[in-house]
Amino acid sequence: MVVITDLVDDVKDIHPRNKKDVGARLAAWALAETYKKEGLTYKSPMYKNMEVNKNKVTVYFNNAPNGLIIKGGEKKATEFYIAGDDKSFLPADVKIEGDHVILSNKQIKNPVAVRFAFSNTAIANIFSKEARPDGSAGPGLPVNPFRTDDWDVDTGSGE
Repeated sequence: MVVITDLVDDVKDIHPRNKKDVGARLAAWALAETYKKEGLTYKSPMYKNMEVNKNKVTVYFNNAPNGLIIKGGEKKATEFYIAGDDKSFLPADVKIEGDHVILSNKQIKNPVAVRFAFSNTAIANIFSKEARPDGSAGPGLPVNPFRTDDWDVDTGSGE
């Protein structure tokens, strides 16, 4: 599986128009995993674990040995949400430190769960610092969407 959340220009269309980069990511995966070619960036950062310390959550990732970065020089990371025992998710303030992020929200005193890019329209901006699959400079691969909870999800269907 490769993450292509950053290659979507129309969230209402499940077929990305940018087929070249989708193909490059899939090819890099095949070359590395099947043909054992080394030196390729082909795995997106994936949720590893989280630690809660008072009112902050630290989330650690696999596949980000050079750290994480906000794409495009934007000042604020997007699509991180945290919740307390009330199961009410609020946007998180995000601080990137190497290969992990520290999340908080002043309204949540005891966070217990994190969701990242957990919606049908999420276009997040957190990437690995590794080279792109084609070897060019710039942000590497987008962080894989995840959730740390197993709570029921309101789909808005009314059922």
